[in-house]
Amino acid sequence: MAWLIFLILSIIAFSSQYKLGARASLIFYGWFVINNIILLSLSLRKNAGYGDVNMVNVVSFGLAIAAILLWRSTHSALTALICTLIADGIGALLIVIKAYKHPQTETIFMWELGSIATFLNVLAVGKWQASILAAPVQVFLFNVAIVLAILLGRKAHPKRKNSKSTPRFSLLSS
Repeated sequence: MAWLIFLILSIIAFSSQYKLGARASLIFYGWFVINNIILLSLSLRKNAGYGDVNMVNVVSFGLAIAAILLWRSTHSALTALICTLIADGIGALLIVIKAYKHPQTETIFMWELGSIATFLNVLAVGKWQASILAAPVQVFLFNVAIVLAILLGRKAHPKRKNSKSTPRFSLLSS
């Protein structure tokens, strides 16, 4: 459910950023939409047991739908952005918790690359105003939080092994 939430939110973020005047940073958001389509497709196929529907998933999905409805009813890109940031924060929290509890299920290298890419996206923002910087900064902070959750989870759960675990290659640890 998290990747469906992120797909909806990435579409809203792309649209609201465009309406707020962002241009160069839209390349990142366009890729984010494509990436979320790919990840949603893979998550439906994987069926690894980590995508259970729970109250946080339902609330986050509800907020995503509310963001769309608010945006459509108010025609306010800023309202859509605020709703998106809240729902995205809840969705990212799901991944942070999972990354800490099951660090072997995440490829830390990809989240580190995501941190670098999102930091560069923050630098690419053409207009230095809060409404345009909010989403790129939030995505950067969530990527960093996920990397930290993986590292802390590995230290807290060193004996957890998974035969299907992902590679442990990292820019930050060996």
